[in-house]
Amino acid sequence: MDEIIGEIKKGMSSLYLIVLYLFFLFVYYNTPLTGDDWTWGTEIGLNRFERMFYDYNGRYLSNMIELLVVRVDLLRYLILALFSALLVYIMGKLTNYNNNPIAITLAFILVMAMPIRVFSQTMAWSAGFLNYVPSVMLLLVYLYIIRNIYREEPPEYHKYAWLYVIPLGLATQLIVEHVTLFAAVTSAWVIAYTYWKHKKFYAVHIAYLVSATIGAAVMFTNTAYLKVLSGEDSYRTMENDITAGMGIFERTYYIFSGNMYQFLFTQNVLLNVILGILALVIIMRFKTAAKWIAFGVKPVLVSIITFSMLFLLAFRDILRPNFLGELTNDFEAILYALFFGSIVISVIVFVSDKMYKTRILYYLFGVAFMVAPFVFITPFGPRGVLASYIFMVLVALEMLAFSLKGKEAISMKVAKPLMAVALSTVLIYAYIFGMNGAASRDRLEHLEQEVNAGAQVIEMKELPFSQFHWMPSPKPDMYHTKTFKMFYDVPEDTELKIVPYRE
Repeated sequence: MDEIIGEIKKGMSSLYLIVLYLFFLFVYYNTPLTGDDWTWGTEIGLNRFERMFYDYNGRYLSNMIELLVVRVDLLRYLILALFSALLVYIMGKLTNYNNNPIAITLAFILVMAMPIRVFSQTMAWSAGFLNYVPSVMLLLVYLYIIRNIYREEPPEYHKYAWLYVIPLGLATQLIVEHVTLFAAVTSAWVIAYTYWKHKKFYAVHIAYLVSATIGAAVMFTNTAYLKVLSGEDSYRTMENDITAGMGIFERTYYIFSGNMYQFLFTQNVLLNVILGILALVIIMRFKTAAKWIAFGVKPVLVSIITFSMLFLLAFRDILRPNFLGELTNDFEAILYALFFGSIVISVIVFVSDKMYKTRILYYLFGVAFMVAPFVFITPFGPRGVLASYIFMVLVALEMLAFSLKGKEAISMKVAKPLMAVALSTVLIYAYIFGMNGAASRDRLEHLEQEVNAGAQVIEMKELPFSQFHWMPSPKPDMYHTKTFKMFYDVPEDTELKIVPYRE
């Protein structure tokens, strides 16, 4: 009977992956090429490849995939859908210790609920996607392979597993810089932790460390990074007129209190409320005779977490914008630094299971580590927080798994409403991307007809839900308008006029 149940669960797991893939396939069929995609599709992109991205960046793998997918639409749909489906699926599998049906469902909901500015620059923009999504997905693949290091019994691996992780380590490191750095740290952490816990070294861990180190070296020996360090890069800089002369703590606070805390916290309501609720559940369920915890730590943490959630849910909307004037950002940044710190302390003090505690603290460290480089490198934008957002989701999934450990009946009750929310999410995004995809195809067909007719001024309708894409239209005085014309064979002197969708 147990074998039958096991086979059914394996079948359901495969079904989840297929459904995810079909959903994302529809999404990416209806995701137009935008912004940098047009540039990569022209001679400019080919010239970068011919020079092996010399003085450009060390994102060799994502650059080459982008060069390919902007030229072959079907391949783009298939590849982007595969990476997205695997990202959600692996997130669920990583945190599904008791065959809990809600892990993948909640992972999907939270990924699709990421701040729209982050979504538009990553999930819904091919160039951004290929830099930011595959990198974290491949890192999660390694975390899934070595997930057994946290158990009490020594881990076991297939005898050829060390061979598989070599291309995995190399590929992970050739996509985006901040994940490259964190993957290198992770490779060392896994070896150190495993030796501390099991007093053994494993070939699979060492192979990944070596390949990750080689991959990082290949990336960062690109001359582009030397130009950044020397201040010769016009786009990426180590400092500007404001940050020049700042100490490390002052600079960290300046960047965090700018827009970093907004991307991670105030524009990220659902995930942070879920994190707060789970932290409160863990805190309140913890029983102790220690007075300094019961009457000191507990009340302080509960107060900070509760106020932070209420501020997100109600107070921030009730209060007028900039309600404290120039101090508004300072207030919010400090509040959510305290909120994040409270989550960390809650895990350290109140998560009694060492296996869960270690994993959650690793993910929390990853959240902070993968935005830390942007303290020193500018510019910083919404896409820079994607990896940290994914790790925040993993924190929530781990905390939920810990809270529901041994409570299968509650898990099944929670699963049904979550499935309803997931289905609603699918329908909403199917409508949004279906509308955008149809509008994009219509306007490109109209553009081709007008160009063939020799029109000097061509009107193009904006997409109905343009906020879901990064630079979706070739607007006047925008650099990418030039590459849009090159990509779609529009004469350089033709004026493109963007009009509202409803006109």
